[in-house]
Amino acid sequence: MLEWFAAFKRYRTPVLAVLATLMLVCSAVWSFDVPWREILGYLLMCVLGVLVIASAAAATVYLIKTLR
Repeated sequence: MLEWFAAFKRYRTPVLAVLATLMLVCSAVWSFDVPWREILGYLLMCVLGVLVIASAAAATVYLIKTLR
């Protein structure tokens, strides 16, 4: 029981963040009649944006470590 609680406590914040985001997306769809296709398009653009930023950060770290 104690191990389960420790694991739950460790992942509580990310899980709650994902659930809150899901609730906001669903409320946008149901309350404001935003089409699911448009929401998924925004999600795809956000994921691609994060991938570009992460790739640039990884390249920068590699370049700095190589130059040292």
